Amino acid sequence: MPLMKTRLTELFGIEHPIIAAPMALISGGKLAAAVTSAGGLGLIGGGYGDSVWLEREFGLADGARVGCGFITWSLARRPELLDETLERQPATVMLSFGELQPFADRIHAAGIPLVAQVQTLDHARQALDAGAQIVVAQGGEAGGHGMTVRSTFTLVPDVVDLAAERAPETDRKSTRLNSSHITI
Repeated sequence: MPLMKTRLTELFGIEHPIIAAPMALISGGKLAAAVTSAGGLGLIGGGYGDSVWLEREFGLADGARVGCGFITWSLARRPELLDETLERQPATVMLSFGELQPFADRIHAAGIPLVAQVQTLDHARQALDAGAQIVVAQGGEAGGHGMTVRSTFTLVPDVVDLAAERAPETDRKSTRLNSSHITI
């Protein structure tokens, strides 16, 4: 199977343009390490985690290059979890469902790429304002977690257009759509 060369594979030094979703308390260290081992990038779902859980899951990743994702409103209650994660120098940190600041500044200061999951065009604007290198558009088909969200089919083109306005180097042709998310 030929390898795909995309901006995503180049940014993370991965073989395949695949990032495993950091599903809170479901995507653990073993799963993240397996995705990374297979040529993608695995993310640990730190969403509602705590220090003990994160330490265990990063340990189960057994030194594999993985990232971590957080639900921002939950992280605001336990901001030390971000510091603990940043000390591990993850491949990326993904933030979802809430205010990205002040977390984005801390992630940037650590030199780690920021991924932001968005459910609306306004969220996409906020993510770009916060300096997210990757925007993941989550439509209603992905289980919008109680939010009123648009269909992925209609949300994606608007997010792509917004990203292209803000970052002219955005390649509209290279965006990849699956059933519930798009990575720009």
